[in-house]
Amino acid sequence: MTGKTGVFICPSCQAVVKSEKSLEEGLICGECLHAFGKPDSSDPGKINQMPRGRSEKGSGSVMRDLTAKKTTPIRAMGVIDAPPVSAKSIEAAKAETANANGDEEMIMPDGTRRVRRRKKRAKKERNKGLILFLVGWMCVIAIVFVLFKTGKIGGGKEATGQPPVRGSDFLTDTEVEILKQSIPTITDQFTKFLRYQTLSGREQFIDRSADLSLAFNRFYQINTFPKPESDLKRFGANVLNLSDTAVAVESVWGDEKGNRWGAVHIFDKKEGWKLDWEAFAPHSTESWSKFSSELGSKEGVFRLLVRRRRTSDQSKKVSLSFYRAPKVFETDNEFRNTESPEVDLLSESDLGKEFLNLWSSHLDGNAIYGSILGRALDPEGYLRITVRLAWEKNERDQSIMVLKEIVGAGWFGQTIQKLHKDALEAATEEAKEKLSEASQSE
Repeated sequence: MTGKTGVFICPSCQAVVKSEKSLEEGLICGECLHAFGKPDSSDPGKINQMPRGRSEKGSGSVMRDLTAKKTTPIRAMGVIDAPPVSAKSIEAAKAETANANGDEEMIMPDGTRRVRRRKKRAKKERNKGLILFLVGWMCVIAIVFVLFKTGKIGGGKEATGQPPVRGSDFLTDTEVEILKQSIPTITDQFTKFLRYQTLSGREQFIDRSADLSLAFNRFYQINTFPKPESDLKRFGANVLNLSDTAVAVESVWGDEKGNRWGAVHIFDKKEGWKLDWEAFAPHSTESWSKFSSELGSKEGVFRLLVRRRRTSDQSKKVSLSFYRAPKVFETDNEFRNTESPEVDLLSESDLGKEFLNLWSSHLDGNAIYGSILGRALDPEGYLRITVRLAWEKNERDQSIMVLKEIVGAGWFGQTIQKLHKDALEAATEEAKEKLSEASQSE
């Protein structure tokens, strides 16, 4: 006897048999009392065999127990022959883990150990995710910085840190100082004008409110008042030096939806800064849709966009097309669907020369007073203009649209138009006096 417990399976009933004996010594199942194993030949009493059959005289046959189960090969399940497993301390486990280098150790069913080694990723591969994350954040920061610089986003009322330019010249020191002193008041008044709930409340912020009250109310009975969809941000400002005593400030505003407003505020010594509403609307004396279709009045003053058309002989004739002013919330350039019939001018006529001078200045980027509104808000190839138009009969008794007068470049209201007219007359008188003095001296 070895002193070690063996585990066996009974070939008769398949029960588990535990015994300190070896299979060679012979075993007996505790469930069905079946004896199995291979006993030592020196002990005949332990021989496990079937009893012989009863023999009779003259017979050589042997009786067999046919009901007994056939003996199957006997297999040992195994012998527990392993030393007891001792628990490891926490310090020992940590030490083994620290020196494992990422390898995994497994105990196989037969008691052997197998080590599965992990593939080491290259240092560059391990840091790839971190590098991509940092690059992505740097791109986001760069985009936000560009948007702040261009004025498309920003937390304050001002979307640009530098004053805009007029043509190729920067604002003078005096004009910059005018902007610094006027912009806070203009911002407050323009915001209140747009946010006010009633038309009568809005009238207090406009220039010549007493004269324009009726036209103001009629205009917004037909047209929707353009309220911003978010807080306004200022995208630009400009100073208009109208005369030695009169000054105006242009400004461009926008909301988060991309809508844009242009405003002109005129300084009045008695009332302070007032909005030039005729330029803001822009307001015409007649409905453009009715007039251009010959359904309204025969004559009117209109604030429009104009485009010069190509002609076969541009040295002799100027051909023009007029369009209504685009609305604040207009999309897809719908104003182009309001084109007038062609209006022709002789290039050598006074009106032809006046328009060609305005058009040439427009192409060169030299707007009247250095205005920025047309350049900032209007589509390329179109000029802001205020004109007097009429319907007349030609020599063939056909109705044609006729340009009667160029009231002014831009959409400025009557206050600025009068100041501009006075300035031109004063300049003309001054030129005449100089010419007279020169002729007398000769």
